[in-house]
Amino acid sequence: MDNSSNGRGGISWVNVISLAGAFCAFCIGSGFASGQEVMQFFTAHGLFSFGALFICLVLFMWLGSSLMAAGQRLKLETTTDIFAYYCGPILGKVFEYFVPFFLFCVVVIMFAGAGATINEYFGLSADVGRIIMALLSLLTVIMGLGKLVKIIGSIGPVIIALSIIVGIIGIFSSPDGVVKSAEMMTQLEVPKAAGNWVVSGGLYAAFMIFGSAPFFAGMGSEAKGHKEALWGGLLGGLFLIGAAAIMSTGLLANIAAVYDKQVPNLAVAGASSHALALFFSVVLFAGIYTTAAPMLWSVCNRLALDGTKKFKILAVILTVIAYFGAQLPFGKLVGTIYPYTGYLGLVFIACLLYRQFRPRKA
Repeated sequence: MDNSSNGRGGISWVNVISLAGAFCAFCIGSGFASGQEVMQFFTAHGLFSFGALFICLVLFMWLGSSLMAAGQRLKLETTTDIFAYYCGPILGKVFEYFVPFFLFCVVVIMFAGAGATINEYFGLSADVGRIIMALLSLLTVIMGLGKLVKIIGSIGPVIIALSIIVGIIGIFSSPDGVVKSAEMMTQLEVPKAAGNWVVSGGLYAAFMIFGSAPFFAGMGSEAKGHKEALWGGLLGGLFLIGAAAIMSTGLLANIAAVYDKQVPNLAVAGASSHALALFFSVVLFAGIYTTAAPMLWSVCNRLALDGTKKFKILAVILTVIAYFGAQLPFGKLVGTIYPYTGYLGLVFIACLLYRQFRPRKA
């Protein structure tokens, strides 16, 4: 027990916050940090967005803590074995093979998003952004899971903090905007991930948790004990959806100005300060990195053990393939892959729920 322990049960709150930060960082990519995901899954439902956010909060805190605690307890040789544990050998195997494919698609999306960010906000070639993101991700993954958790765990809270600041700016810049949004929403065609706010809240948690399950299990194994893993998941879910709620409220207050923007958070930040908009674009790039690196690690870990020569060779090969795949249209990839994966995620959530109430010998 270190000096940061509270003395009861040997919990190090420094480790807990690091795990919670890594939890958030893994889930934050270009979609979240830009505000696009939040707008489509939550803000687009107007005042009902708060109901969708509550559903998502409950699911994130429960599922995240459950997966991290299971990872700490089971110490799985391969983190994708978490699917067989919850879903059985047949469906678990299907998910085992699908999730690495999904995660690799997300890596491609993140590389493409990095290129678009560099090109749009700094006027450089999109290839510059793709190459920088590819190299950063590759080097981080080669350093191993332990280093990865520490690096993205330290960046995650910064991104969350700035997202909250932008959300608060949006709220105070238009204090009566939330009330007026109910009328405004009837006149605007705001893109929605799902037609129903209940489904939308569940779908967001489902696709995020489904793709994150192996990494959360791996993070849990890094915790010093069951309670650290449990609290890391609980606080990670609370921080992430808490930030999303503030961000969504800020976007809702300015819905007429941001509903048709590709990067709505940047529009809110830019309306307040050009310097803040520039800084936010840098943080957005960091948000892409904190998703690309751990997802690349998860794909490699499915095919080889972390730290082995085979693992490192695979990391190089997959990074090169992802770089070339990132030439595909960024928006179309996001709009196609995320929602459909969410429906598979709902199946996984059902299996996890059943497994918790009908436990069997591991």
